[in-house]
Amino acid sequence: MFAHYVVDAWIEDTVKPLSAGKVAAFRYADDLVICCQYASDAKRIKEALGKRLAKYKLKLNEDKTKLVKFSKAKESGGEKQESFDFLGFTFYLGRSLRGKVIPKVKTIGKRLRSKLKKVNEWARGIRNQKPLGEIWKTFRAKLQGHVQYYGVSFNSKSVSKFLYAAERILFKWLNRRSQRKSFDWDKFRLYTTRHPLPRVKIYCRLF
Repeated sequence: MFAHYVVDAWIEDTVKPLSAGKVAAFRYADDLVICCQYASDAKRIKEALGKRLAKYKLKLNEDKTKLVKFSKAKESGGEKQESFDFLGFTFYLGRSLRGKVIPKVKTIGKRLRSKLKKVNEWARGIRNQKPLGEIWKTFRAKLQGHVQYYGVSFNSKSVSKFLYAAERILFKWLNRRSQRKSFDWDKFRLYTTRHPLPRVKIYCRLF
């Protein structure tokens, strides 16, 4: 409720009425994206937001706060636009199958590497602690959660990359268990055939 008062209500009640063009804000917890029709509005809002937060003893994260060019019209006109990160996704402008400039998303590269690192740490630590059935059940749940969150239009390639890498990470550590319990690749593929892992699926279509 505090963030709603300090940021959301302020944007609706004060910022929008005083702006020359359209303004839209999207916030989740302390992550915020403000879209402005005009660059002049964006510059003023950025400065005013810093002062607004300071009034309540809060502070902008200067490393993450920036102005970004993001216009479909200008991209179509040949002016190169930029990208930005929000809630685990990189937002960028690309082209549809018909050649129209549209917003697209992909998993943030740094986030993808971080999640694979966590899979590696988990698989390494659990490989000798639980029966294979329990490991597999947890692993499937982890993959399914990733697919459901990142399964967004245009992001199939990133999701597929994560699933491919995660599966091979698990195989590596299962193959390093005791000789009696370890897997070679043929046995691993046979097990995955009998107990399929989640695959790429689009849960949220942007267009």
